[in-house]
Amino acid sequence: MKKFLLLLFAGCFSVLLAAAQDRAVTGKVTADDGSPLPGVNVLLKGTTNGTVTDSEGVYTLTVPASGGTLVFSFIGFATQEVAIGSRSSVDATLASDTQQLSEVVVTAQGIARDKKALGYSVASVGESQLAAKPQNDVARILQGKVPGVSITPTGGTSGSATNIQIRGFSSITGNTQPLFVVDGVPFNSATNAGSGFTTGGAAAATSRFLDLDPNNIESVNILKGLAATVLYGDQGRNGVILITTKSGRGKSRASEITLQQTFSIVEASSIPKFQSKWGNGFQGLAGPFFSNWGPAFTEVDSLGHPYQFLVDPALQNAYPEYFFQRISYKPATTIDEFFRRGVSSNTSINMNGGNDQVGYNVALGYADEQGFAPGNDVERLNISMGFNAAVTKKLTMKTSFIFARTDFQTPPLNAATGGGATLGGVPSLYGQFLYTPRDVQLFDWPFATPDGQRSIYYRGSNDIVNPLWAAANYKETSLTNRFFNSTSLTYDFTENLNFTYRVGFDTYTESQERKYNRGGVQGPNVINGIYQTQIIRNSIWNHDFIFGYQKALSDDLNFSSRIGFNSRNDRFDRDGLYSEGQGVFDLFKHYNFRVASSRSVAFGGRILNRVTEEQRMGVYGDFSFDYKEYLFLNLAGRNDWTSTLEQGNNSIFYPSVSVSFIPTEAFQNLESKTLNYLKFRFGFGTSAGFAPFPYGTRTFALGNSRDYADLTGAPIGSNEVDDYLGNPDLEPELQQEIELGLETKLFNNRLSLDFSVFDRSTRNLILDAPLDPATGYTRTLINVGKLSNKGIEMLLSGTVFQKADFTWDATFNYTVLRPEILDLGTSLTQVLIGGLTTRGNFAIANQPYGVIVGTAALRAPNGERVVRNSDGLYAVDPEQRIIGNPNPDWTGSLINNFSYRGVTLSVQLDYRHGGDMYASTPSATLGRGVVEEGDNPLDISYILPGVRQDGVDAEGNPVYVKNDLQITASDYGFNTQFNGIDETAIFDGSFIRLREISIAYEFPKSLLSKTPIKAATLQLNGNNLWVNAFNVPKNVNFDPEVLSTGVGNGIGFDYLTGPQARRYGVSLRVTF
Repeated sequence: MKKFLLLLFAGCFSVLLAAAQDRAVTGKVTADDGSPLPGVNVLLKGTTNGTVTDSEGVYTLTVPASGGTLVFSFIGFATQEVAIGSRSSVDATLASDTQQLSEVVVTAQGIARDKKALGYSVASVGESQLAAKPQNDVARILQGKVPGVSITPTGGTSGSATNIQIRGFSSITGNTQPLFVVDGVPFNSATNAGSGFTTGGAAAATSRFLDLDPNNIESVNILKGLAATVLYGDQGRNGVILITTKSGRGKSRASEITLQQTFSIVEASSIPKFQSKWGNGFQGLAGPFFSNWGPAFTEVDSLGHPYQFLVDPALQNAYPEYFFQRISYKPATTIDEFFRRGVSSNTSINMNGGNDQVGYNVALGYADEQGFAPGNDVERLNISMGFNAAVTKKLTMKTSFIFARTDFQTPPLNAATGGGATLGGVPSLYGQFLYTPRDVQLFDWPFATPDGQRSIYYRGSNDIVNPLWAAANYKETSLTNRFFNSTSLTYDFTENLNFTYRVGFDTYTESQERKYNRGGVQGPNVINGIYQTQIIRNSIWNHDFIFGYQKALSDDLNFSSRIGFNSRNDRFDRDGLYSEGQGVFDLFKHYNFRVASSRSVAFGGRILNRVTEEQRMGVYGDFSFDYKEYLFLNLAGRNDWTSTLEQGNNSIFYPSVSVSFIPTEAFQNLESKTLNYLKFRFGFGTSAGFAPFPYGTRTFALGNSRDYADLTGAPIGSNEVDDYLGNPDLEPELQQEIELGLETKLFNNRLSLDFSVFDRSTRNLILDAPLDPATGYTRTLINVGKLSNKGIEMLLSGTVFQKADFTWDATFNYTVLRPEILDLGTSLTQVLIGGLTTRGNFAIANQPYGVIVGTAALRAPNGERVVRNSDGLYAVDPEQRIIGNPNPDWTGSLINNFSYRGVTLSVQLDYRHGGDMYASTPSATLGRGVVEEGDNPLDISYILPGVRQDGVDAEGNPVYVKNDLQITASDYGFNTQFNGIDETAIFDGSFIRLREISIAYEFPKSLLSKTPIKAATLQLNGNNLWVNAFNVPKNVNFDPEVLSTGVGNGIGFDYLTGPQARRYGVSLRVTF
């Protein structure tokens, strides 16, 4: 026992002695230009003892008393070894390593590659371009920053959905939105719109990537071509947006805490400039019309209060004080006051730390945004955690968790054209609001009966809902709770062989409510009150099993490969109940409504209860060859099996090949001070699109246990076959793309150019075809047709000027896209893509994708519009015609950054050239006569441009002469610009926009040196502060960047779903 105690004591003493002999070494690591380098790995050679430098480049490491050698390593710099000796302070200066200067980017399936090795285009957006913005939607922050990517909001409402297209449209009936991948696994980005755009569901929907906190994003990489996305199979056919969060980056950093606070003002940015000379009426006569073509304010002294002329006695008697009362005929306060000045607050706290063995990140974000529209609010809570560890020398683990809770509400935003009612009969806040007659005292007159339970407004028939009443009594809400996890385990068998298992789980529950109090005036169902609830549960399970192998085949040739298996399961479950006939006002419980249904009766008749499940499995391989660091070949492919098509048609293989050649590396004398880098690339990729919904190959049987009732009121069930005929022979759409590119750096790396041309086609299109009703069915899905997307992308960036402390950097991106329908087969002449069958986007062979078809003026043989002799207005062509091409000729952005001694000014200007729009906002405001004089004078006569018929010639053909028939201003505005033909509501959607502007000040290190603060930045931000749609009458102040038909394949439609928003504010970022 004594010997044991002596040995134990001796062992403990030796340990303590050894510990006492350890000592701490500190130091600072800088670049060769003297700037500190954060994140440098500092390792005691021959051990696993190491650390990383902090934001100031400083490190502290415990080493043996005998010293040793420190190894300093960092991407882009040459590794350096320094002997410690007896020193307690060891500094290091790392030299740039030109062999490592290649940018490392994340590609498909999380594979990190040198950008120089890629034979396809990848765009990267870093943390500095995403954080501290007044926008809380990551997609809208990306607007204009990446060529080839079109991002269009459905409206200016805070939280509203965003439409994203990468390199055009891959399908007519299928989904064309890109795949979101967060920390390596798929992330659902659906909108879950409650109904279509004609029943208020599109503009009031949210995109589920709203659940992401932009301040917690480390980087965004966008894969655009099929050669880049092939490893995702059909999921990547529309491009892939790879998001790496700070919790999922897997990098160890020095311990630090970052606090960021942003405050912004949210205002309506595109409100028309209203005239103040004429009031309500028509043809110069005063009256309670929708329009503003009445007498001038100087011609009439007063009018009877409109409430005394209400037809409904109950409404008329509600305000007896207005009996026999006259009111001044004068311009009212403009509707600008209807919009509030919203406030947006975004708080973000991020904590991270670790060493070379373990790293962690914890982030908390809270955003609370009040939109400019009354009743529009968004609140979001984000909690995320990330952890990475070297479990053993061979096993590493990385995991990230995200919890998001997003609460969104808005008034209804149904589509409208400016007529008496909205489309589909569902109310809209803006449906009759923007063209309110100029003498209507919206803010001075009561908007409801004294009990608040009925809307009241200026027309005798009371057939327009008062917008103040609508904002108070109609609400669309969505509450989403989301959990997301990505976990990967990597085991290194040898130096050359490893295995990775990655599992992802993304699930959310979205609770939607549509609350419409009784007492409104539009829609036969809505008048009596509606309450609809939906609970949507969406989940994705994703598994990847990946073997990686790399080997130097010779001194000149390196080889790397990855072979993987993927399994993805998607499940969508929707439960809902629709009720109408409200009892107690403002009580929204289903028991307070008289009639209930499982169908969304007032909102398009959708069946609210639905369950779908999709299973996808894929095997993929990626094989890369690197010859002398200047010639790179990548061969990749994937085979998918999907549950959405029948066996025999549900499996397809997608091959891909890409090549990168760098002449400046291949030829020693080519590189110079003028030409620093040159790369040519080629990519060929394929993909496919499966059925647009999971069960498109089957014919449905419909059952309803309460379809009818007998004489006693007892329910009687029914069973019937759906009018849709399933097609078991349906095959996938087939896509392929060729991409050529050039990348170069010039003038000592001060100028960089990335240029791409691509040609992408889709054949075997899945189209919805009509059937003869005699068959017992009305439609089915078939494979026919072909479409094409050809385009050019250019990214030009460089340092324009640099001297002493001042630097001016600029980036210009440019996109040309030509989407075209090449063929629709022999059985179809046109196919509706989006919108209405009478006015919408159509696919027509040999025409641009999505041309706008609607009513047009009759044309004379010389192409001029024909005017009717009877009234001087345009004659209507009995056939629908192509009236516009919504695709822009080109788009571009110019981003300038000016830096001087800690102050940085950033300005982003976006430009769109061409692209037609069917725009109800300018059409209705001009046609109703409310816009400032200059665009549409109200006191003159007009002659419509065109010709009129003046008899016939000897052969009986019409003879046309120049039109000379005068019409009134009312006829020109109301009956031509607005209520005439669709063609006159087509406007050029060109614009120039100040997308972003910011001024940031980074506090000097010397000022912070005696505080616990490592870094601090104060920034002023502005978003969408100015826009000029220069081909639209200026006083309309129209913003063409809107898509009222919602997220999907439609393009170029504005249906009075509201103005856009501008934001400006301040943010403070402090790191401890």
